[in-house]
Amino acid sequence: MVVAVAQLNFIVADLERSRAFYERLGVSFRARNRHGQGDAEAWVSTNTGITIVLHSTAFAAWWDETAPQPSPGGSQVDLELESAEQLDHVIAELVATNATLVKPPTDMPWGQRFAIVLDPDDHRIGLKAPAR
Repeated sequence: MVVAVAQLNFIVADLERSRAFYERLGVSFRARNRHGQGDAEAWVSTNTGITIVLHSTAFAAWWDETAPQPSPGGSQVDLELESAEQLDHVIAELVATNATLVKPPTDMPWGQRFAIVLDPDDHRIGLKAPAR
């Protein structure tokens, strides 16, 4: 069912400090924010194979408005599925087995359907698919 690991999201307390750390490891980034232009609210890797995204807490709270809010030190693995229908079906199956649904399937402004569930150890797993 899962097509690919889409990205690794790190929620960070100090966006620039974290960017500098990863740049020392050889990671290159491009800026992202919720308006498309302006100051960086997240940094998206451009040379890592699997995308690594450093999110400010404010930016993470925008795309994940659920409680408890994402906090520094938190991470989330995003998995990509083939279709919005498949994503909805997988979420329904997980909820039927008592998995915790953090963010219900939502069509997001960046063009994907997106949901968040907790795995059995409370790791946040984002599920993404093309929007309908």
